[in-house]
Amino acid sequence: MPKLIFRRSWLYDQALARKKGYKMPSDKALDAHVQKLEKAWAKYGGKILTEIRRVTKLSWREKEIVCYVTAGVIPYSDPLTLNLRSDIDTTTHELIHRIVSEPENWKRIKGNWMMLMKKYKSEPQRTKTHIVIHAIHAAILKKLFGEKRLKREKKAVRDQKYIRSWKIVDVEGYENIIKVLTKGLK
Repeated sequence: MPKLIFRRSWLYDQALARKKGYKMPSDKALDAHVQKLEKAWAKYGGKILTEIRRVTKLSWREKEIVCYVTAGVIPYSDPLTLNLRSDIDTTTHELIHRIVSEPENWKRIKGNWMMLMKKYKSEPQRTKTHIVIHAIHAAILKKLFGEKRLKREKKAVRDQKYIRSWKIVDVEGYENIIKVLTKGLK
């Protein structure tokens, strides 16, 4: 299992592109958010990493994953970057992206992934990708936190392409999508 290291980096903060005129929050606000994330991760992180591995049938290859916490950007998986709205569920979402995109893992699932992408070929790329990510996330949320938490996560989504992917997951069933993704994996 990798160790997650939450980190602030002023160099990284300076390098990231933001909207013109964006004003960074105070160091105090950013540091407080790092502490909040660390506390939540200490409580649930091991279970989340284990469940991601179990659901995907993929292995974690990295020993450590640095998770940068900044502001004014959209969270993403590599380098793992979170913002002030990010929580443990955002972290989980980005880690799912991360495990499926690790080169050795990608080789193992590429054929199954492409089969799923072909099935949803009429959907926008962002929707197609997130059908798989949200299916995995649904399985993890439901098992570790329950149906109420899963519903809360779906309700919090504002991006129309993400909303569409959650609707497809609901119709198809997250279990069925995961079954196709992990077919042939042990």
